[in-house]
Amino acid sequence: MAPLVPGQRLADRFTLVAPAGGGPDAVVWRADDVVAGRPVALKLLSPDVLAARPSLAGSLEAEAARLRRLAHPGIVRAQAVGEAGGWEYLALEWLPGGSIAALRGAPWREVVRAALELAEALQFAHAIGIVHRDLKPANVLRDGTGRWRLVDFGAGSAPGESATARSPGSLSGMSPAQALGEPPTPADDLYGFGALLFDLLTGQPPFHPGITPERIRGEVPPRVAVDGAGEAVPGPLAQLVAALLEKSPLRRPAGMGAVRTILEELLAPPPVAAATPRPAPAGAAPAASGPAGRGRAVLVYASLAMLLLAAVAAVVLLPDLVRERGPLVTAPAELPSAPAAAPATDAPPADRDRADAARAAWLAEAGRAGEAGLERFRPGVIAGATAEAASGDTAYQARRFAAAAEAYARAEGAVREARESIPALLAAALRAGDDALAAGDATKAATAYGEALLIEPGNAAALRGRERAARLPEVLAAMTAAAASENSGDLAAARRGYGQALALDPEWEPARTAVARLEAGQATAAYQQAMAAGLAAAAAGRQAEATAAYNRALGIRPGDAAARAALADLQRVAVGEQLRSLAAEADRLAAAERWSAAADRYEELLRQDPNLAGARDGLATARARADLDRRLTAAIAGADRLNEEPRAAAAAAVLAEARAVSAPGATLAGQVAELARLLEVAAKPVPVPFESDNLTRVTILKVGDLGTFASRTVPLRPGAYTVVGSRVGYRDVRRQIRVGADGVAGPVVVRCEEPI
Repeated sequence: MAPLVPGQRLADRFTLVAPAGGGPDAVVWRADDVVAGRPVALKLLSPDVLAARPSLAGSLEAEAARLRRLAHPGIVRAQAVGEAGGWEYLALEWLPGGSIAALRGAPWREVVRAALELAEALQFAHAIGIVHRDLKPANVLRDGTGRWRLVDFGAGSAPGESATARSPGSLSGMSPAQALGEPPTPADDLYGFGALLFDLLTGQPPFHPGITPERIRGEVPPRVAVDGAGEAVPGPLAQLVAALLEKSPLRRPAGMGAVRTILEELLAPPPVAAATPRPAPAGAAPAASGPAGRGRAVLVYASLAMLLLAAVAAVVLLPDLVRERGPLVTAPAELPSAPAAAPATDAPPADRDRADAARAAWLAEAGRAGEAGLERFRPGVIAGATAEAASGDTAYQARRFAAAAEAYARAEGAVREARESIPALLAAALRAGDDALAAGDATKAATAYGEALLIEPGNAAALRGRERAARLPEVLAAMTAAAASENSGDLAAARRGYGQALALDPEWEPARTAVARLEAGQATAAYQQAMAAGLAAAAAGRQAEATAAYNRALGIRPGDAAARAALADLQRVAVGEQLRSLAAEADRLAAAERWSAAADRYEELLRQDPNLAGARDGLATARARADLDRRLTAAIAGADRLNEEPRAAAAAAVLAEARAVSAPGATLAGQVAELARLLEVAAKPVPVPFESDNLTRVTILKVGDLGTFASRTVPLRPGAYTVVGSRVGYRDVRRQIRVGADGVAGPVVVRCEEPI
């Protein structure tokens, strides 16, 4: 198999630019989609890989189907899927910002902010029944807006999907259940998410180096203490990572919603401390020197950390009590002494549920709008909806969930309305382009078709319309010149001019109409000329020439009544002549007593015209005489059997019938005379001498048993006979003899002489 090279074109659509990674099975190239006019990441399975691992066939199509369901801003979108030259390909959005591995060593807050984006995407995927199963830095890429996006759902699972053809995932994020080959569940992604956090916070994945399935199943990774910048990792974050990396799925958080809640709390600003601090417990160390505000912040942070730690403990120890929206629990009764924090808004749980549902609906609709390319032609709608959703995020962070839900709903509704209007917008743009073309306005048509292509890049009607608009000035010039030629009577030049316009734009209706008009005039003249030629040829008796002329007229005007009537007249004349010819031939054959051939001709006459009475009578006579001829011929040919009474009687009956024919021809008269002679000869017995040995018993079949004798004369009628001799202990003898009118030449010897 030839290697892929930059500049190579696949599927007549993708131009390869440069390799962009890949794994043991698939390779990824950056490519230009020349149809959609954008860069893509082209994931490819080679013919060699597919031959070595047939189970991978169709895996990219399955991944594309999963991605089509995963319409979310945090998940890469599939652009196209197919096969070209034995290569299976999946075209994905090109994400130019690099992988999340760039955050290794970053402060923990930056890691948590990125992780929160991934948690939202994973929560959406789990809500529709799909797990990723291969969370690692290489599968989290940044798009052009700075958002982190999940990629590579090739190892993912959808409801009802078989897992046999998929990769089990990478060791760096593989859960113990995955290492055992168990069916995929969302708990695998929780473990993988924890492994990814561990990797980004510590600079390497759990159990690195030398990761093995055995270590994944048996060892406990060390607790995260500091981030890559050397800053202490908050206890709740360390506890969250440890909970996510629990061996048992039952000890992990209840879902990505719970994880998301903890990450949000980690990033939330500390609550405002009360004005009057509590007195420190007896024996407590004095506060650090510095402004009083810094001391209060330390106490507030300590209080927040304890609250978050209690929340994580509830997730780990009581997973079945944690709601999917987040593991919020009541703080322990005994807290370290700290300034009283301002309570968060006491929002009803139903408000947060509604906000979560509205946010999920917004994210899903934003994904669908991205798939539809709404930002290309309705950027204002997208910008406004994004701003509205951002206000919802702000309200959500402030725990004003009812306001957040309303903002998300407004954002989702605006985008959905714009997306649902796409078919109408596209139809209107195409219609405007068509109208402008018909009006001869090339500029307006090109603008309208350009708008249609913004709505749907690659739309065939818009591309064709734009090409027609570009050629419209040439088309109009050709039409003007052709019309001038037609007005001056130069129809040939006019036809060429209109044809030139049609060659430039086969869909230009005025040119088609003009060509049809000229061709109709030419066709009328040709038709009239053909009809006149047909009439002249028919009048001169040249039937073939007339038929050809009328057929030319029908070719010009299919179904023309006058031409069909003229052909029918010719046909009637031709049929009459043919019938007369057949009748004459049938009569000639009958006169020659060739009755079978005559019957065939009469039958052909009746097939063409069943009403010919003469043909019917002739056929009856010919059939009867043909039958009589056949029987006479058979009787004469069987003269040797006329010595048998039944045959002689039948022959006599045929002879009587033949003699009854009036005015017989020479053939019949000869047959009658011959059969009469044969019957007369066959009726007169003649003496036939036999010789034997007095030991052989002689029998003449159909005559009788002659017994044994030395010699004997038997009167027999002329004809053929079979003589049989038999003798005990000897083989029988059988002789065929023919008795003529003069008897036989010499005696008939019958002896059994060959012993058995």
